[in-house]
Amino acid sequence: MLGLGNSVISGTKASFSLTDISNLELWLQNNIGLSADTGKVQTWKDSSGNLNHATQTNTDYQANFSGGGLDFEEGETDHYDLASTITIAQAGGFCVAFVVEMETVSNNTLFSKGANEQIKIVNGTEFFFKADNPSATSTVFVFPSGTFDTSKALFILNRSAGASNRFLFFKNGTELTPDVDNSTAEAAGENPNGFDIDTLGSLEGTGSFFDGKILEVAFWNRALTATEIADVNSYLQSIHGL
Repeated sequence: MLGLGNSVISGTKASFSLTDISNLELWLQNNIGLSADTGKVQTWKDSSGNLNHATQTNTDYQANFSGGGLDFEEGETDHYDLASTITIAQAGGFCVAFVVEMETVSNNTLFSKGANEQIKIVNGTEFFFKADNPSATSTVFVFPSGTFDTSKALFILNRSAGASNRFLFFKNGTELTPDVDNSTAEAAGENPNGFDIDTLGSLEGTGSFFDGKILEVAFWNRALTATEIADVNSYLQSIHGL
């Protein structure tokens, strides 16, 4: 892996769209497809073309529109259900890119389906990934202090396919290197398990609620190439002023 401080260079054109990269399963696009421009939001429409909209019909659990995305309140148990489950097979590659601005940095779940399928920011140094096929396996990536904070940031997690899979993690276009001694599965091939996701912003709608703004999310059901990652970074950094 490259160390902290190695920036991704991209030649992304102004006309570039995330849909230009194949296997885009979900794209909750900033300021596009939200069912309200003020107040509570019932639906955030999927811009990937798969109609995998994020919806919450219970107004008590709806997040507020903010910054072109959703402002989730942990104490109000805000969360959304995806129209279709996204499934990643065992040893399958995937990539998730997300722009967030957290209010507090504590057990902020981005995606889940069940207790054994979670993608979340744990605290200022830890990122948690748990996959359930064929058995529940957790990966905790430990990064330098302050990697996760309350400032707006773009993160990308990319996992290559195969039993000897490799994880790459980026913040604002720079690749991060996890702490070898403290991460539970930082090396290649330690968590190639499969998983499902169908919930945005909480652990299966019951806990670990996201606290802050989710401004954009994209999910691919394959690993992206270095060039594609660079293009995604460049595009989203430009859109969000990062």
